[in-house]
Amino acid sequence: MRTVIPFPWFEPLLARLREHLASEPFHRDAAHDLGHILRVARLAHRLAKKEGADPEVCVAGALLHDLVYRPKNHPESPMTAQMAADLVPCWCEETLGLETRAEAITAAVASHSWSGGGTPASLEAAVVQDADRLEAMGAIGVARVFATGASFGAELWHLEDPWAEGRDLDDKTWSLDHFKRKLLKLDAEMKTASGRYLALDRQRTMLTYLEALRSELSADS
Repeated sequence: MRTVIPFPWFEPLLARLREHLASEPFHRDAAHDLGHILRVARLAHRLAKKEGADPEVCVAGALLHDLVYRPKNHPESPMTAQMAADLVPCWCEETLGLETRAEAITAAVASHSWSGGGTPASLEAAVVQDADRLEAMGAIGVARVFATGASFGAELWHLEDPWAEGRDLDDKTWSLDHFKRKLLKLDAEMKTASGRYLALDRQRTMLTYLEALRSELSADS
């Protein structure tokens, strides 16, 4: 069942976000669409309640965390968190109910990115980062890996060495490499206790998938 997020500014901000996404210069891949943003917002709401963080800062930060999009193979992709954060104060000032939270929301957006190397400086920023990383894990994470790779023409995996046992990782060429390069590290990088707890189950899901894939690829060889 869909989680209800009860803040009066939520629906107006979501409506504005929909318009923004429809007018972007880059077409979003299926892993970074509005569905992704809403799932992160719901995870942030859940974590905020568990951790005692300001839920409005966390949910707004999650809604705005991908305000700027670049394809993952674009040179500006690692900069999008800061590019989004630069826009957030204006969005907050123009959203009734978020004006006084603009600084905290901006900080959360600026530090959420894995590729950008952000370090959260507040509990709310930690919640937003954990929510975004949880969304990259589990069954949804598996789907998102291959959707992202397909968007810029990456192959599923290296035919001769799918597990990168004798070569360098290159997840821009082979999507499967992204598990070793990033996703299997995320559970250890969660900043909140609730994030770590949820990450355990999602980590197991990914490992089960990879074990099944290894078995199928071995049988096929």
